[in-house]
Amino acid sequence: MLTAISVLDSLIRAGMRHVVLSPGSRSAPLAYALAAAADAGVVVAHVRVDERTAGFTALGIAKATGSPVGLICTSGTAAGEYVPAVMEAYHTGVPLAIMTADRPASLRGTGANQTTVQPGMFSSFVRASADLVNYPEDEEGQQTEDFSACLSALTGRNSDWLADDIVVGPAHINICLPAPLTPSEREAQILPLWASKLAESIDFGAEAQALESQLNDVHYSPGELMFMGMHQMQNESQEPSESQPRTVILAADQAPAFAAEFASMTGLPLLAEPSSNVRDGVHSIAHYPQIIASELGGEIERVVLFGHPTLTRPVTELLARESVQVAIYAPTPASWYESGARSEIEISAPAKLYDFAMGAERTEGWTARWEQESERAQELFERSLAAYRSGRFGEEYVQPDNYRDRTAGRSLARWIWGQSAQEGRALVVGSSNLIRDLDFAAPVSEDSAPYPVYANRGLAGIDGTLATAIGISLAGYYPTGVAEEPVAGQAEPVTLLCGDLTFQHDIASLNLPVTELLPDVRVHVFDDAGGGIFTTLEHGDMAKNPQFTSAVDRFFTLAAAENRDLKAMVAGFGASPENPQAGIEVHIHTPFDLSVYRSDEEEN
Repeated sequence: MLTAISVLDSLIRAGMRHVVLSPGSRSAPLAYALAAAADAGVVVAHVRVDERTAGFTALGIAKATGSPVGLICTSGTAAGEYVPAVMEAYHTGVPLAIMTADRPASLRGTGANQTTVQPGMFSSFVRASADLVNYPEDEEGQQTEDFSACLSALTGRNSDWLADDIVVGPAHINICLPAPLTPSEREAQILPLWASKLAESIDFGAEAQALESQLNDVHYSPGELMFMGMHQMQNESQEPSESQPRTVILAADQAPAFAAEFASMTGLPLLAEPSSNVRDGVHSIAHYPQIIASELGGEIERVVLFGHPTLTRPVTELLARESVQVAIYAPTPASWYESGARSEIEISAPAKLYDFAMGAERTEGWTARWEQESERAQELFERSLAAYRSGRFGEEYVQPDNYRDRTAGRSLARWIWGQSAQEGRALVVGSSNLIRDLDFAAPVSEDSAPYPVYANRGLAGIDGTLATAIGISLAGYYPTGVAEEPVAGQAEPVTLLCGDLTFQHDIASLNLPVTELLPDVRVHVFDDAGGGIFTTLEHGDMAKNPQFTSAVDRFFTLAAAENRDLKAMVAGFGASPENPQAGIEVHIHTPFDLSVYRSDEEEN
């Protein structure tokens, strides 16, 4: 119990306010200590039976709050279920405090029940790790040092609590817990006293205000604010120049809000992915992947990169061009970036970034030409959208000869984007086709975008998408430090847009225990027979060959799996729109389901 209290005490003091626990016996000391902390209003506790669901729920909470979120599980295979979420957290710089309970170190290698090699099991997917075989130590030694490194990885601060050049990310704390696993009579008395003293040491009121700001406001660094102010003073009396350099600004996943301000200050084309959260910035360009691949895109000389680009092949090919110079804005180390592994120039000062962007050869009307191409492409898309929604498009677009047409998915993505913005709901987008549909279809006009938009683009997997959305919603709750009302706040309204394969992959996350805080998640599933992303790649061409048609259907698209019934699956969890499970409702759409647009058209 002393080990459990010591570990949780340090993590809570370091800013951990949510913990997701999966039941187990070996982790019982941590569970009893967590219960005491939750009862005192020091942390918000969540329980999930499936550790894989728990991992992505914690990932979602940490994405939304930016603060460390704890995970607690028992020994053995339970810890292995965390691997997908830990991998995603590593590549996106999300602080997960992974607490895996372990049996005594003396049992390792003996074949004892539920005993395996847990130290180092997450290998290169954590920023720090500690194997606490006998903690706390009588004198500070290697265990204390390793645990301190974990705290630094979770907070970005060193042992003196000063900001440091530390890459934030997940940390693995393996905790050996010998029997007895339940608190003694004396320890039972200590637990609430410890938790109440801990509650007195934290200003929960200030934290509640900070959380509100974190969830809803745009933030800039002091250096960015200073640069923006200086630039405004220098240019407030100047007329905008008609000439622009052949530079574009690429805002990818996790781009800072400064990307939009930078585009405004430079007057350069802004190519913004949906989860960059700057798509509605000034000079934002719709249909930019197609324009990059056009003659105009061939004129690009320089790229200013914000965030992590993984979404489209035209962008990947642009960044790989030998004739194009690329600078990445890196005021702090990116979680995915290994210095020297890529050819981008790293720039941390906004003024130097401005010099790079504006230093290319100037050409008349550069941004205007991009905006004209954007408008032309948008007009063509609007026509196809109107034809589809009116029912004139026909069913031929889903036939094998026209398998790449994404009008139905783009139409749904466009509608979800607008509804989320109008209703003030955060938007989570699953990987695969639909985020690309959204990239194609979402408008770029000012004040037209939902905020924030999330996507698991660290590794761009479909793992845990539903659980991530649930976690983002649960981030609206926060501890109060008051035992009588230990939890305050409310679930953040979240909309999830995903494909049927992504949804099936994580459908067990609909299993919410009735004892738990409820999210506010509305799920829209586009059911196009699964695996549609593969038909847009080279595998779609292979499907035209009779020799490989059945192979593509079975091993890529799941089109042959006619026995699956998503509505029945959803009903089994009680989450259908007709009888929604409290906190989650699921809507299933097909390419021929036009009813979702009818109310809008009738009103107009």
